[in-house]
Amino acid sequence: MMKALFMASLLGVSSLAFSADQSAAELLKNPDAPRKLQREDIVSLERFEQMFMMDARAPGLAAMLKRHAFRHKHKAVPTLIKVMKEGKYPEQNRWHATMLLAQIMGDKSAPFIAKFTDHPHWMMRVASLKALLGLRQAEYTAVYAKALKDPSLIVRVQALDNISKLGITKLAPNVWSMMYDQTNYTGNQGTRKRTSIVKSIIRTLGDVRFEKAKRPLAKLIQKPMYQDLIEDLDYSLEKITGERSPNGVGERRKFWSKLATAQVKKI
Repeated sequence: MMKALFMASLLGVSSLAFSADQSAAELLKNPDAPRKLQREDIVSLERFEQMFMMDARAPGLAAMLKRHAFRHKHKAVPTLIKVMKEGKYPEQNRWHATMLLAQIMGDKSAPFIAKFTDHPHWMMRVASLKALLGLRQAEYTAVYAKALKDPSLIVRVQALDNISKLGITKLAPNVWSMMYDQTNYTGNQGTRKRTSIVKSIIRTLGDVRFEKAKRPLAKLIQKPMYQDLIEDLDYSLEKITGERSPNGVGERRKFWSKLATAQVKKI
């Protein structure tokens, strides 16, 4: 239940504006290096670290963590890295640490954060992908391609979100292959049912303008068994073709039938 509730909240989080702090770049390479800190900084940073041990559901905790992180800026980086790495902290608080590191360090944090897409816990893998999206990191195609096959449905959904919002057309074939990946369906063979991710897959195909999916999607929209996907299929077909379909289920099917029956040109 908790996992389901957290999924709903994290997938609704909008990408934040991230900024780089050049003076802190070296901290990512060696966060444990000796630093000259004022006594008040040492005490405040110790208190900051203890906040990450608090119950993640505590009201106002996220805002408090953000406020303290930005008060210290690059001085908070070693603490954030420690929280991300160590399992003694609640996973949701490690999520916050990941997002705060990205906000403070900007693009320089991307290579470090990308490593957490291989983390054992699904929440940290999602946090890594979400932070990379916030940083507008479109070049991590290998990372996103791997995440599309992640054991966790939530991670796969976030990878699709990254590809969609960053417009990574190179990964369109990878997204298309998910339509045939049995991990995106439930039940035994012959009685399999689609999971919620199929809607995201179809819409992502439209967002990346995958031309090769045009005819197959037009065929699917003709079939009554895919009526629950009509809005998603229509969305992608409009995106790919640049055409606008009429309102109404019957009208839409008739409109896209021209694609469904079109002959594929042989090269």
